[in-house]
Amino acid sequence: MKHALYIVVAALLTALGCSEYKMPLPSPATASLSFGANDTSYVELKPQWDAAYLGVPLQAPGDLTVSADGTLYLADEGADRIYALSKAGRVLEDFGQNALDAVPKPRALAMDSKLNLLIVNGTHTLYIWNQFLNRMPIDSVADSGIFFDREKNETVQLTLDEWSQRVAAGGASLTLRRYVFRSDPERIAAARRIYPAYQDEDAASQFNGVAAGKYGEETVYLTESHSDRILQLVLIPNLALKGNDRSVLFGYKAVLRKTVAVYGSGSGTVDDPWAITTDSDENLYFTQLGGNFRVQKLSAGTFTPRYVLYQHAIMDLERFVAPYDVALDGANHIFILDGAAGTVTKFANSGGKAGQMLSLGKKGLALAHFQEGKGLLVSDQVVYVVERGARCIRRFQYSISESDLPYDDKKP
Repeated sequence: MKHALYIVVAALLTALGCSEYKMPLPSPATASLSFGANDTSYVELKPQWDAAYLGVPLQAPGDLTVSADGTLYLADEGADRIYALSKAGRVLEDFGQNALDAVPKPRALAMDSKLNLLIVNGTHTLYIWNQFLNRMPIDSVADSGIFFDREKNETVQLTLDEWSQRVAAGGASLTLRRYVFRSDPERIAAARRIYPAYQDEDAASQFNGVAAGKYGEETVYLTESHSDRILQLVLIPNLALKGNDRSVLFGYKAVLRKTVAVYGSGSGTVDDPWAITTDSDENLYFTQLGGNFRVQKLSAGTFTPRYVLYQHAIMDLERFVAPYDVALDGANHIFILDGAAGTVTKFANSGGKAGQMLSLGKKGLALAHFQEGKGLLVSDQVVYVVERGARCIRRFQYSISESDLPYDDKKP
């Protein structure tokens, strides 16, 4: 099945033209965050982003993610709402962002390189909403195409779902000739809304965390706490949408590729897994609320543990109590938000200090205490912490000189 899924994805993306790669998306950040100073700190930016500042009634804010264009997305489990924010803290409501309320109690978010916002809410369903699709004028839609069967020397019309099933079954001789586009405003509108992309066979499954694979890939990772698993899914196009400029975009469904970790108390196993993220090589980083090792790193592909007990401080027993989130910065340092301890810690992730704790400086984030911290994001040298107890987002910028830091005294 794994081999068949690889064939399906490769064949679909090749024949469909991979048109989404034409989007003007920036490359992942690779610049070092080291300024060569020993007294650097993460200094808090003011004001805090609370309900009064944002102008929305925050109730139980949680996870936070960012898209390639810098748009922040905040999940509010209490308000049954996902908010889109600018980096200046302005709530954005254009391009379908005012309708991100179709998922009750959104728990975790991730954004992939195709601007698919991936959403889970503690149920057995993965949801998707595409930011780019909501910005493009769409002319028509197609869920089927005309294919040429080289073995039978004939043309056939198949839905994209039927095509993917035939390719997975070994029918790789099909070549896409053209889409069967049609004008269907209702179908286009539905494609622009949040939709379920995957449902686990076990309706009791509870997806707590979601992460996209490395840049340009179609993989998705989910943490699941009912049976204690980490799942790897693959996104497959099942809908084509033609823009007014004749570009082609896609809607996706997700299918299960494999289970990469199962229940256990040791390294490489999971017990009530929670947050998850990936790096540019698709190594996995996840947190869990049970087991002996509350924060772990698994190697890309093999999913074997990278850090081990007694060698790496990040694996120390009882180091973390309730690590609700994990994030990486542009230099791949690991940040952990412990909701029970109310603190953020930082670990090296390469070189001789890999797996060892790093200093956060002498002020700001190093001294901060968070009341029921739930969400963590590091983007453009700013650490965002979602403090559910205070119903706000607090921001800490990596800096040498505090006088260089901007202050958001007023809304833009």
